Formats: sequence, C-alpha cells, structure tokens
Amino acid sequence: MKFCAENRHCAKRQNVSTNLKKTRNMKKITMTLLTVLMTMTVAFGQTQEATTADGKKVILNSDGTWKYAEVENDTAKVNSSDCSNWIATETDKVSGNTSTAAKNTLIVSTDGGKTGFGIFMMQSSKGGLILVIRAVGAGSCIDEGAKINILFTDGSRLELASEGDFNCKGKATVYFGGVFGKKKQLEELKTKKIQTMRVWTSDSYVEKDFTTDNQEEFYNVINCLTK
Repeated sequence: MKFCAENRHCAKRQNVSTNLKKTRNMKKITMTLLTVLMTMTVAFGQTQEATTADGKKVILNSDGTWKYAEVENDTAKVNSSDCSNWIATETDKVSGNTSTAAKNTLIVSTDGGKTGFGIFMMQSSKGGLILVIRAVGAGSCIDEGAKINILFTDGSRLELASEGDFNCKGKATVYFGGVFGKKKQLEELKTKKIQTMRVWTSDSYVEKDFTTDNQEEFYNVINCLTK
C-alpha cells in the first residue's frame, strides 16, 4: 500500500476503482428507492374515485366493491324544505306523459354495497306512491307477498308485503294511496323515522339500520312525493 501511495499511476487506479464502487452503490440505492416508490404507487392505485350519473362520488375498490366517498354531511347542506332537492318531474318526449320520482336511489349499506338496500320512490299515474326496494346480500329472489318489516325510532313497528311479481332481481314493490289503499301505513312512513328495515328473500332476509342521513332522505322524499 505504501509503494502504491508513492506511485501516482497506482494511486489514480485506486481512485478510479473507488469511484466505480461509489457509482455502483448509488445505482443500487436508486433502484431500491424506485422499487419502493413503484410499490407505493401500486398500493395507492388499488382504489379509484368515480362520479355516478346523479353526481354522487363513489370509491371503486380493486375487488369490485364500492362505497360512497366520505363527505361532510351532505344531507345537512341540503334545504330539506325545498322539494326540488329531493324529487324531479320528467316528460317523455314521445308520449308527452310526465312522471315524478326521487332524484336519487337511497342507498342503505355499511359495507360498500355487498349487503343492504337500494330504495326508490315514485308517484303512480293512478294517484299513489310506488316504493321499490332492492335487497342485496341474502339471495336474489323475492316472492310475491314477501314480508318487509320496519322498526321505527319510536319503537313502533310496521309490516308490509311485496306486491310485485316473483323475481330474482332482489326487488320488493309496495303500492300506497289512491286506488291502492294502505293510507294508514303510508301515513306512518310519512310521519315517523325508520330505525331498521328487514326484507325477506326466498333464502333468508336482509336487515340494515338507517343512518341519520338515510332517515332524513327517506322522510323528505316520501313527503315531497305525496304532497
């Protein structure tokens, strides 16, 4: 080593060798960092955000499930007394017939849509209300006459029966008011808040608690449609 230190050519070769080692080490560190960054990018890229046709933001997971994006109490931001926030009237351009229905399907789910309800309400052309409940998570078939149990926040209960035909789309349908009768049951739905709903399928039943926002949306929509 002493001889090499005194020899300028040898010392130069040592410096070159040392620089090459440093370069290789820097490349290794760089590749390691790139690998970590790519892994993080993939991990963060497993969910995507999308907007539905009715303007609601949802999170799409890589396993095919979804959930609504967390927002700051959307219902509280809406003027509940203004029915234009809850329902809309559309006119068929061919027939000229009009129909009034909820602006949105009410989603009652806590697990990204794997189980729960999609609830849609509309006015009937025969002067009443049509309530359609799509139940997910306990078989897809609903019998005609299938039970729908409702527990209200005041502790009272209401039992309804699906009046739609047997189907394997998870749809339970109930008609109220006008020629359909059930005015007392409709009045209960208009004046009380729902705590829990249970819909029976051919296999079992789907049961979900309503959040405060769910309760408010159902209450406002049904009252606006039956004014």
